[in-house]
Amino acid sequence: MPVIIDGKYRIEKKIGEGGMGQVYRAIHVEIGSPFAVKVLHAQFGEDEKAIERFRREAQAAAQIRHPNAVSVTDFGVTKDSSLVYFVMEYLEGMSLGDRLRKVGELSLEDIHFIYSCVCAALHAAHLKGIVHRDVKPDNIFLLLDENEGIKDVKVLDFGIAKLKRQDKSTLTASGTVIGTPDYMSPEQCQGIELDARSDIYSLGIILYELFTGQVPFQNDNSMATLIAHVSQAPRPPIEINPSLPPEINSVILRAISKNPNDRPETALYLLAELEQAMQSAGANFGTRPLNNLLKVQRHIRGQRESGQDRALTANSTLTIADAASERETVEGKRPTKSSRQRTSEPVGKTQAYVAVDSQAAAKSKSWLPLAAGLAIAALVLGGGGWYLSQRAASTSRSVATVANSKPPLAPPAPPGMVYIPGGAFTMGNNASADDFEKPEHERKVAPFFMDKTEVTNEQYAQFVQETGHPPPLNWRGQKTFPPGTAKLPVAEVSWDDAQAFAKWAGKRLPTEVEWEYAARGTDRRLYPWGNEFDSSKLNAGRDISQIKDQRRQVGSFSGESPFGLLDMAGNVSEWTESGYDLYPGSQAVVKPQFQPLKIVRGGCFADDARKTMTTRRLMNERTFRDLSTGFRCAKDAPPAAQQ
Repeated sequence: MPVIIDGKYRIEKKIGEGGMGQVYRAIHVEIGSPFAVKVLHAQFGEDEKAIERFRREAQAAAQIRHPNAVSVTDFGVTKDSSLVYFVMEYLEGMSLGDRLRKVGELSLEDIHFIYSCVCAALHAAHLKGIVHRDVKPDNIFLLLDENEGIKDVKVLDFGIAKLKRQDKSTLTASGTVIGTPDYMSPEQCQGIELDARSDIYSLGIILYELFTGQVPFQNDNSMATLIAHVSQAPRPPIEINPSLPPEINSVILRAISKNPNDRPETALYLLAELEQAMQSAGANFGTRPLNNLLKVQRHIRGQRESGQDRALTANSTLTIADAASERETVEGKRPTKSSRQRTSEPVGKTQAYVAVDSQAAAKSKSWLPLAAGLAIAALVLGGGGWYLSQRAASTSRSVATVANSKPPLAPPAPPGMVYIPGGAFTMGNNASADDFEKPEHERKVAPFFMDKTEVTNEQYAQFVQETGHPPPLNWRGQKTFPPGTAKLPVAEVSWDDAQAFAKWAGKRLPTEVEWEYAARGTDRRLYPWGNEFDSSKLNAGRDISQIKDQRRQVGSFSGESPFGLLDMAGNVSEWTESGYDLYPGSQAVVKPQFQPLKIVRGGCFADDARKTMTTRRLMNERTFRDLSTGFRCAKDAPPAAQQ
C-alpha cells in the first residue's frame, strides 16, 4: 500500500476487511478531513468481474444519497500501483452485530429507531431499483454517543447490490447464490431474480433474531441453511420467546413468508406494521416507558457454541442443484455466551414536543433486556465500519378491510404533521424573470409527512435543553426564548442547526422538490392558496426600517396550501435538505460560489409578492443565520392504503 493514494488520501490505519477489499482510515491531504478508503484486494486486481462488482458497490451507494446509507465520494485506479479504490464518509461506532455480541441486551426503543433508519435507507434504494441482497446485522452500522447510546444508523456494503438496469447476464448470473446464508430469502437461495421483497425477508430474519436470540434456521452447513429457507417452515418466534406479543410475532412471520407476495410490499410498510404491532402491544414511543414488554431468554444450541459462521463469498458461489460446488469462507466463530443488545425504534420515532413550562412531561426511556447472543454470519464482499446518519422514516399503516372502490385511507400523521400523498407535479416557473426557476419540468414525489407550521421557539427550546445544543443568537445566550415569543417561528438558526433539530425529533428536513409540491400541489399555483397574491393570507411585505424582527405566531394567517400546511409563504424563509443545483435543461449560469449553498424556500416577513411565490428559489451558506430564516421538518411515509 502506498502511503498516499493518487496524491489525495494519506493512509493512516486499517479499520476493516471483507471478502473483496480492505478499508482504511485516510486523511485528505488538501482539506484535512478523514475518509474511509476501500481498496480492492490485490488478488482481484486482474479480475474484470471483481473490479466491476467493486465499482458497482460504489455506484449503488452513490446513487442512493440517503442519510442512512453510506455515502461514496470518489472512485479511482491509481496510475503508479493500479490499486482500485473508492472513498466513503468516515464513520465511527460499531456494527449492530458487534453491538449485540458486545453488550447483549436490546431495548424496544432501540429496535424501533434502528428499523426506522434501515427501512428508510432501503426504501430509498428500492425506489432506484437497487436491491441490497446482503442485509444483516454486520451491515447495519451504529453511531454511538458518549454514553454508548445509539445516535444514528447507516446501511453499509452494497457490494453485491443488484442494479436493475444492468445486464442480467453479467456479474451475478441467474442460478448463482451470493450472500450470507442465515439472512437470505428463499428466492435468493435459489439464485433467481430478486426485488425489494428479498431485502424485506432479510429484515424479518433480523427481527426474528432480535426477539428470540437466534435465527430461524441454524445449521453448521450452509447448503442445509439455504434449503431450509426454501422448504422448511420457521418455528414461530413466540414459541421460543413466550413473552413476545402476538402482534409482533405476526409481523415477523409475515416478513419471512416463503412467498414474496405475502410479505409487506415495501420496507416502509414493514416499518409501519412493526410500529403498529408495538403500539398495540402497549408501547408508547416518546412519552412513557415500555412496561415489561420483552424480557427474553436467549436460546442457543449447545452444539453451536463451538460452531462457526459460514458465508458465501464472491469467488465461492454455489447453486442449489450442485452442492458439490460449495466452497465456504469461515470468517468468525459464534461466541459461546455473548449477548446482544440494544437496537432502536423501528418506525422512526417522532419526538414529542412539550411546552417549555411543562418539561416534567419530557420523554423517558426504558431499557428492556433482551439477553444472550448468537453469532453473525461473516461479512460478504467487504466489511469495515463507517458511519453517519439521521433518524428518519415512520408512519402507521392502515390495514385495508373494505372494497377497493373506496378512496385510499391515508396513514395517521404524527402529532403536528400532515400527510402528503405521493404524486407527480410540474416544478418551476417559465414565466419567472429568474433563470434559476426555469424550465418547468415534471417531478414525482413519494408520500411523506410535513410539519403543518414552522418549528417554533417553544419546540426548539426543548431540543436545546435536552441536548445542550447552542441556542439561537436572538436568545442572548439563554437556553430559552425571550418572554412572549414561544409561538414565533424559531430563527437565526443555520442549516446545520436545523438538521440537528430534525435528527433529534426523529424527522428530517424536506427536500426542495417536496417543499414545492407541498406548497403548490398539482395545479401549478404560484401561491399556496392560488395564483393571486393576497396580503391577508401571509406575513410579508413588512417595513423593517425601524423594527427588524417582524415574525408572527405560526398559523396566524389563513393562506393554506392544497394539503393544509400554513405559513409556506412569508413569516420566515425555510431551509431545505437540498443543495443548490440547476433544473434539467436550464440555461442559467452556475457560479462556483453557488455550489456549496443550500436551498431556502418560502420568502420571509420582509419580502414582496414575487419573493414569496412557491417557485422562488433562494440560497444561502449552511452557516448563515438571521431573523428571516427558520425551517419545518418532514418525515417519510408509506402510500395510502386501499380500503
